[in-house]
Amino acid sequence: MKLSRLFPLLFPFFLTCGLSGAQTQNETQALKEENVTHQTTPLKAIHTENMSYPEEARKKGVEGKVTLSIVVDESGRVAEAKALSGPRELQQAAIDSVKQWEFEPPTHPPVETRVEIAHGHPKECPGPVSDAGEVSSGGLLRSRKGTVVSADFDIDQPLPPYFMEDRKAGVTGVMILSVTLSPDGRVTRVHVVKSLSPHLNKAAVKTVRQWRFKLIKGNPDAMTDDFELPILFRATCRMQF
Repeated sequence: MKLSRLFPLLFPFFLTCGLSGAQTQNETQALKEENVTHQTTPLKAIHTENMSYPEEARKKGVEGKVTLSIVVDESGRVAEAKALSGPRELQQAAIDSVKQWEFEPPTHPPVETRVEIAHGHPKECPGPVSDAGEVSSGGLLRSRKGTVVSADFDIDQPLPPYFMEDRKAGVTGVMILSVTLSPDGRVTRVHVVKSLSPHLNKAAVKTVRQWRFKLIKGNPDAMTDDFELPILFRATCRMQF
């Protein structure tokens, strides 16, 4: 089992001004559009929602940018949204995301404008030029006695922090901790086997002390043995489109 937590990886969105009205299809649509202001200055977003990565897109490795036309009402909420371009596999997720956004209430509502949302896999890159980081851990841990356990991520357990100063200094790689467990899966002792930096080591030890583990194979009494726990710290760069 593997669990990853992504530190701010929301790809940037852009507000584009001066959207021209779509060609009307009938008189009803024309009357509706007469009441919509086409914004000439950017709206200010005060709340945005991360776009979930659709499973279909993930399986196909689809990345890209979705351009949407949105209508913002008098309260600053998105009343309407439609995709204008972008990968089909990402369009509905982009629409669902932008409908949860909030803007400063426009002066002359409702207002129509465009937003662009980019989404893709973060790429590993050198720490000094990175703009985000990833921490991952988990999997099956085996003791010298053959007992097999795993971290119990069915309950809420935090991952160690990845401090920006360490990431920017180029501190990346795998830290290895040795953990000793009680028969009920609680951590009784932690020490560093492979270090990355004193700063990250101290934070990781403090975090893992809070974890609970569950028995996969063996006798619970054998969980008092030591288990090596790898934790990956990886610097990443956002996709550029």
